[in-house]
Amino acid sequence: MAIHNYICKFVPADIEAALGRRYIIGSEIAVGGQGAVFRATRTSQPDGTAANDAVALKLHFDRRRNFRVQPEIAAMENVSHPNLARLIEHGYCDVAGRNTRYVASEFIEGQPLSAQLTSGRLLESEVLAIGRDVSAAIAEIWSRRLVHGDIKPSNIMLRNSGGHMMLGSVDSAVLIDLGVAKYLDQGNISTLKPLDRRDRRRSAGRPLGTLGYFSPEQLRGTKALSCASDVFSLGVVMLQCLLGRHPTDDDQTAITDGIRASGGKVAASVGLLCALDMMLSALPTFRPNPAELSRRFQSIRQTMQADFAKGARAPMKSQD
Repeated sequence: MAIHNYICKFVPADIEAALGRRYIIGSEIAVGGQGAVFRATRTSQPDGTAANDAVALKLHFDRRRNFRVQPEIAAMENVSHPNLARLIEHGYCDVAGRNTRYVASEFIEGQPLSAQLTSGRLLESEVLAIGRDVSAAIAEIWSRRLVHGDIKPSNIMLRNSGGHMMLGSVDSAVLIDLGVAKYLDQGNISTLKPLDRRDRRRSAGRPLGTLGYFSPEQLRGTKALSCASDVFSLGVVMLQCLLGRHPTDDDQTAITDGIRASGGKVAASVGLLCALDMMLSALPTFRPNPAELSRRFQSIRQTMQADFAKGARAPMKSQD
């Protein structure tokens, strides 16, 4: 790719040189204000031991953004779960004369949910698989009193199985990008690099995340968020999957008082609709525990698969 195509001004050859030729840089996955993400292969570890890791290599060229990077690294270092991307390596390197922070995490084969949604609604069985896996990921990070804070379609990677057309091809989902994640208890925060004064001013007074997916309490700027906030955001995403569009057309105000999945044009099982209604409650205490949600979604999906095998019915999509 020509050098001028890299908006972030990261050139693959420069990155490879900066990392001691231990990485082979592939295609650019994303670029933004903080830096860029490349698909890469790690051929050896820092100590020279041979490796063969497919990674998503995130490069941060704006040192002022380190207050966002360090919590993500700390979160990933302490988490190991099949529905969360694994941290491979992180550190600093000199890319073409610029001190650069890099984070290499497990590359998830598949596509982001946001890309899948461009083709329209998902089957109920696929939505259940996403709900099962992402709620399990939420439960895992919450066991460490960590809140993801930015659950949205682009932060959910789908692994496709090429399964039966009526049951859908989405087999499993992986929650990625803990860059907005926050620890609930201050004891954990103390292990992170302290923010300087400019960073504190920059992060104060506004929630980090994505409008349209904030829980009501997250939008209010509540500091002591719980897993219930992530459960709400997942509920918005799952309803979006069933509808094929954002339930409020990205209007955050419209979901401030909670929204309902039932009673509308969402054709789905009663069990799923009831679960979504609870997830989307305006009150955090009314939302289900994520571990229980994961088990519930798995149970509904297994029942659906058994019914389909018997010829009872096929997974449903919403009707216009």
